[in-house]
Amino acid sequence: MPAGNVARSRVRDLAEQLTDRRRLVLRALATHRILTSHRITEMAFNSPSTARRRMKDLEDKGAIHRFRPCAENGSSPLHLILSPAGAAVTAVETGEEPGPAARRALEDRRFILMSGLRLARLIGVDAFRAALESHARAHPDAAVERWYGADETPDLDVPRGLDRPDAVLIWREGPGRSVLAVEFDTGTEQSRRLADRVARYAYARPRRREGEEPVGREDPVVLFVFGSELRESNARAALTYFADEVPIATGVWRAGTSPAGALWLPWGRRTRTTLAGLGEARHRSAPGPTP
Repeated sequence: MPAGNVARSRVRDLAEQLTDRRRLVLRALATHRILTSHRITEMAFNSPSTARRRMKDLEDKGAIHRFRPCAENGSSPLHLILSPAGAAVTAVETGEEPGPAARRALEDRRFILMSGLRLARLIGVDAFRAALESHARAHPDAAVERWYGADETPDLDVPRGLDRPDAVLIWREGPGRSVLAVEFDTGTEQSRRLADRVARYAYARPRRREGEEPVGREDPVVLFVFGSELRESNARAALTYFADEVPIATGVWRAGTSPAGALWLPWGRRTRTTLAGLGEARHRSAPGPTP
């Protein structure tokens, strides 16, 4: 019988060819859905050349797909996603149903058609989520209570023509709890464009589907995640126009660190606060500069 659209014999044959290291790679792809070759090298291998050989082997076995997205300037790194067979193997070995996993892998082939910039944003947001979940595992009083990706955010009634946030989430740690709409900056958009992204929140209103609990009683804090202090400083000047209408916080976060700490500067405050503290700090006064 087929597992999704993958024959069980195919799943069994592939599983017999996998080493522990290769299983680690497949599990990472099952968790993150898409990773760059650089990220795979950091996670599982001692050198880029070894990683390339192992990834080529996994591709030859039909466990993954590799592709290089188009880039406006220069070239993009190789990106990897699971094949339906690779997804089914990983699902079986983790006690999940292989059919849904194989179908999800088919859907993920849409990544191949995305631009490099869009992929960079998707991967960055996923890394942000993974870092929060890692922090929560190490801190029992912390949790991602809810997470909606860009294609899943039901809680903002975004007018036609405006982009959706990269994610909407509820983060809790200790007594603090924040409802956040994440805007992940890849460093490529002009500051004016970032201000345009805030415009959606000036018009949007929280809404929910019938029978669904609301994300929160208040509008979310719009959280701009930047990769450098200079980028954050320049962007804050452009965001001033909407600061009195929309709760905004900005901060610099780098992959491999926890986003939960006191990295975030709410508008109107001069000191940074933790991610969970943004729910309380959203009650702001007048806009203030970046310290």
